[in-house]
Amino acid sequence: MNHTSATRGHWIVALGAIVVVGSTFLQWWQVGGGPLELPQTSGMGISDGRTFLMFLIGVITLLLVTLPFASDGPVSIDHPLTYLGLFLAALATYIWRAVELVTHSPASLLPVPPQRGFGFWLAAIGLAILSRGVFEVYEERRRRLY
Repeated sequence: MNHTSATRGHWIVALGAIVVVGSTFLQWWQVGGGPLELPQTSGMGISDGRTFLMFLIGVITLLLVTLPFASDGPVSIDHPLTYLGLFLAALATYIWRAVELVTHSPASLLPVPPQRGFGFWLAAIGLAILSRGVFEVYEERRRRLY
């Protein structure tokens, strides 16, 4: 096992990826269900293709974080640019899904208040944690090089 790759940034990336993966199994939007409203209609995150892509990116990120533990030496794919690319892909799919929820006709499905789509907001928190982890990975790499 290569212990040099288990840095603080990698642990933060793993935490963000776990939060993103977990958020895909929760409700992302809801219409109705309140007093004087129609019956509730809601959608789970992973039932949509864009959110499923976020799930896959989160799982790939977790696999990437654990890859150095399964090897004897440094792994070439364990590079800050790889983490940045995965984060940007997850962020793009999240924004794509948010735009789709806002522009959905006849009414916006954006989950406001957050209780109407807990998974949507939890994914935003997970992406924020993931971005901090990617920053930490970059900083650790910079400190090792200089």
